[in-house]
Amino acid sequence: MKPYRTAKFEGEKLAKQYANLETVNQVDVFNGLESYYSVLGQDKNQKPVAVLIEKNNNNIYVYQLENGTSQEKAEAVVREKGATEIDKITFGRYADKPVWEIKSGGNYYLVDFESGSLIEKEKL
Repeated sequence: MKPYRTAKFEGEKLAKQYANLETVNQVDVFNGLESYYSVLGQDKNQKPVAVLIEKNNNNIYVYQLENGTSQEKAEAVVREKGATEIDKITFGRYADKPVWEIKSGGNYYLVDFESGSLIEKEKL
């Protein structure tokens, strides 16, 4: 629990400080090629925003969620590819692209945030 609490605290603090995040709805850690604090919430204009903070160097990436594929659409894409129960959805970056990572059972799916297409499916 301690690493999760640390991630939640650090991610929330940095997102509010550097990305003008007003409200935080979800904080996770995304582990892809690099590790990121993944923070979802609303900015000062109440627009849905995703903030990714690279753990190694604190680079910050801000994405307006209304300008890309929604969580619901990403979930529909992986269901079409065979996912049944959705265990977890995390926003992240993979190969310099914003993605939704969706865990379903022993499978991880990466859906491109910008195009909505499946990038890859990985089995544990």
